[in-house]
Amino acid sequence: MDERAGKVLDALSASGLAESTRVIYTSDHGDAVGKRGLWGKSTLYEETCGVPLIAAGEGFPEGRVIATPVNLVDVYPFVFECVGQPTQRHVDDHPGVSIRRLAHGERPNRTVLSEYHGMGSTTGAFAIRNGAFKYVHYVKYPPQLFDLGADPDEASDLAADTGYAAVLRECERKLRALLSPEDVDARAKKRQAEQLERYGGREAVIARGDLGFSPPPGARLVATRLPRCR
Repeated sequence: MDERAGKVLDALSASGLAESTRVIYTSDHGDAVGKRGLWGKSTLYEETCGVPLIAAGEGFPEGRVIATPVNLVDVYPFVFECVGQPTQRHVDDHPGVSIRRLAHGERPNRTVLSEYHGMGSTTGAFAIRNGAFKYVHYVKYPPQLFDLGADPDEASDLAADTGYAAVLRECERKLRALLSPEDVDARAKKRQAEQLERYGGREAVIARGDLGFSPPPGARLVATRLPRCR
């Protein structure tokens, strides 16, 4: 990735656009790659739900690291600013805060949310940041609570520690101020069931195999047959 990003930056310099271009480096999601004996992205630990967010160019202080929790929804207000569009007209009640404002020290009073509803998952999962604390709420399982300041590897779950009961309650209150986990989980599963039925049911989808990506409109679908777990 360092090499590929370097090629993009070199091309900007060669074309004379480096000084007038703002660059944002980020990604979709992470991967467990064996940590905790897990593989893939189907958890809300930091290695899977955390993503890089690096910005450079006009409006960004050089070399500054921002500890304020941010989200990918903070990118789009900044894009509107860059192209001269009135941000408020597009933002409305959406939760994004321009990363330029965050880079200059703004600390919005909001709850940063992550959630997971993968097809076939037993329960919806929701994570929020509350200061240094990270709260993970499962519709069907007990919650988790981590102090990322003291425990960045999330090795110690504090949810069952009575000393953190007030923190746990406050985190759940903040999550429920955003949404109803039960309602969102039910809607996700209903939609998944509809899609499964649309494409022939469970056995037909398993027989078709895994696409491995979201196909663009008009693309010819070529699936890969995966071994079934017994």
